Amino acid sequence: MDLDDLTHAQGAVSSLLANLGPDDWGRPSPCDDWDVGTVVRHLTAGESAFTTSLGGVAYDLPAITAELAAVPLADLPAAYDAGAGRLRDALAAAGDGRYPTGIGPMPAPAVAELRTIEALTHGWDVARGVGATYDVDAAVAERAIAHSLALMERLPPDRTPFGPPQPVADDAPAMDRLVALLGRSVSG
Repeated sequence: MDLDDLTHAQGAVSSLLANLGPDDWGRPSPCDDWDVGTVVRHLTAGESAFTTSLGGVAYDLPAITAELAAVPLADLPAAYDAGAGRLRDALAAAGDGRYPTGIGPMPAPAVAELRTIEALTHGWDVARGVGATYDVDAAVAERAIAHSLALMERLPPDRTPFGPPQPVADDAPAMDRLVALLGRSVSG
């Protein structure tokens, strides 16, 4: 299985997190009612949840989230990096079956696509929250747009993990088009 896009997206998040200062964690993010720390905890919890899923076991997201709540903010970058590595290892070892997820059973390649979308989007949320540059390859973002559209077509509206699409120019950068597709305003 090709994990290049996931590796790139997780690396972009890791680079961003490595440069956060103590005052950055409490800054608001584009996610309603979530500060930067909450976004990073959510992203880290997702890596852990899907790693569990790839082991063939349904994950307990509230338990994972509660466990991560005890991680000091300063330790979140290392927790994210460790979780990202475990997820890639689990994906590399995954078989051809379907794995339990919160949005229904998925094959491992679809899990990789979803986690790439999550890393790209929530990395953008963090970057926007702290006013940082977010360095993502446009081709990776373009593929994430295609995967997002395909996922949105397969899921019932009440099971989609995304917000309603927001306006964005057709010629906007790929990352802006991706996050707008997934419910983020790129104008503010």
